[in-house]
Amino acid sequence: MGCYAEIARSLFPGAVAEPDLPRSGGWVVLTGSNPSPAEVGRMFPSASRLILLTAAEELHEPTEDVITVRFRAGPPPGLTDEARQAMCNGFGSAVLLDGIAGTSGRLLTDLSRLGISHVAWRRGVGWFVTPITRAILRKPVARIERYFNRTRIGTWYRRRVSRAQAHTALRERNSQAWFGQHEWLAHLARVRQDVKMPRPDRLKVMLYIGQLNSGGAERQLVNLALGLVRRGHSVRVLTTYPLADEDAHYCEDLRSGGVEHFAAGSQDKPGVREALRELAVSPEIVGALPESIRNPVLDLVGELLDYKPDVLHCWLDYPNIIGAAAAALAGTPTAVLSSRNVNPTWFPAFYQSWMDVWYERLVNLPQMNLLANSSQGADDYARWMNVPRERFEVVYNGVDLARMAAPDPATVKAFREEIDCAPDAALMVGVFRLAQEKQPGLFLEVSQRVFRERPDLRVVLVGVGDMRDEILKSIDQKGLKRVVTLLGQRKDVPVILAAADVMLLTSKVEGTPNVVLEAQWAACPPVATAGGGTPDAMIDGVTGFVHSCSDGAGLAASVLELFGNEVLREEMSRAGRRFVQERFSLDHLVDSTLTYYQSLLGSEQPTPGQAPASDKAVVA
Repeated sequence: MGCYAEIARSLFPGAVAEPDLPRSGGWVVLTGSNPSPAEVGRMFPSASRLILLTAAEELHEPTEDVITVRFRAGPPPGLTDEARQAMCNGFGSAVLLDGIAGTSGRLLTDLSRLGISHVAWRRGVGWFVTPITRAILRKPVARIERYFNRTRIGTWYRRRVSRAQAHTALRERNSQAWFGQHEWLAHLARVRQDVKMPRPDRLKVMLYIGQLNSGGAERQLVNLALGLVRRGHSVRVLTTYPLADEDAHYCEDLRSGGVEHFAAGSQDKPGVREALRELAVSPEIVGALPESIRNPVLDLVGELLDYKPDVLHCWLDYPNIIGAAAAALAGTPTAVLSSRNVNPTWFPAFYQSWMDVWYERLVNLPQMNLLANSSQGADDYARWMNVPRERFEVVYNGVDLARMAAPDPATVKAFREEIDCAPDAALMVGVFRLAQEKQPGLFLEVSQRVFRERPDLRVVLVGVGDMRDEILKSIDQKGLKRVVTLLGQRKDVPVILAAADVMLLTSKVEGTPNVVLEAQWAACPPVATAGGGTPDAMIDGVTGFVHSCSDGAGLAASVLELFGNEVLREEMSRAGRRFVQERFSLDHLVDSTLTYYQSLLGSEQPTPGQAPASDKAVVA
């Protein structure tokens, strides 16, 4: 829970403002975000002393009543010597602003050793207080549950439960009243207002996503943010989750490009408390939301009241629903919900049964607009949402070609030496999330078929995901242990693509796959399945080869053809670079997106450098 969710909940009529912890000793307020000491002091005025224990890199100035100390976010997390010294005397209770799920068991153990006896965290609109020993015992159980959910039995069980919940929801849909619907409708009518037109030469854009890991949607968000800033627009990137470790993969790119970025609710801005008070979001409205997104919605509401963007642009399903709900509550005039693939029912690990009804409730509000990055994805979402296909605009992905300059031969040679690949050996690369929809089993089947014909084959697989252990086991079973290497998450993907002869993608579903575009730009011809928007991202037989999603033999034959025909490989490499430059450059992405924003805002004056408006689809 971020600071704005905490503030909004404290303003609910009848809400319990403080937990029922002993007032005699001091309180430790633990959070990964960065609320101001003054705000923490206002949250807990009854505590005799307060320490704000935060993972933020830059600390606010402490107040007379609140000490501010950092802890190590990890991994592994832990208390610094400064924190231990500050808490050595007189502190007996702790408040977990991020909840028990968002707090490390190691930190709880350290706090217990320093004399903390009770902890409290928000549950519903009140506080849950328990001895710290019980809270510590809950963490291993949670880890066991997470491990179980990753197993085959756990995955099967979650799917069965999800299907049962969806079936029950559909069966009772017509008889169920929308809990809180009257409060929602009254609130929407109250916050709806005439909005002053923004300056078309300087828009305020908020880009919202779950995290900034190495995924394709995150990469496109970063590309767009950098491109918009270069055009002189104001951009703020917000995430649902704290930016640390793998979830902060692209932070350095944003930082070097001068783009402001942080987790929603991690920074308490002046005036937001008063704005939240005036907005008066009721407990009934919050209670109507699915529990897993209640706090993120409130945190984003606070950010919208602070930044007041002309456009809120959300990426992926969870952020889409969170952003749509927050925009509706805050009265934000224009919200863009962007799909980056096919609809979420294709992804059992991410899909939740409540997504259906909440998309339905929110997409038809007047400020909601729908965007896709492929025509196939737009068609699929339109059918699933039961909305006209014309509601969707299409803006294709863009590759930052300037940042993907050809690596020098010495760097490419060094990578091949790193993976023990001879200069004349055949090298194939895969770059994708290790998840079921990417069909890693088919990828390994193709690798095995090619290896039978090319004993000099080397394969590298770049990516992380829940199927890593299963893939390693399959590699061993197929006799590919010395052929296939899993590299995990890498920052040097352009170098890896430049070093490879062929890029293989075996996805069952896709949006517009970034790796296909990047491979063509790196002169590495792609061989791919026709999942989702992949056929839009390449020209079959000209820049690479496209096959059906189960054609392992055909994929292997195309890979072998490219390995054995250097002239064909060079022709496809040249054609691929021309194709990407003409249709998928970063300028095309930014131009098309700005054209789309301006059409939503009703401005006829074009932004300098942008392309003319298109018809139904905005084609980059």
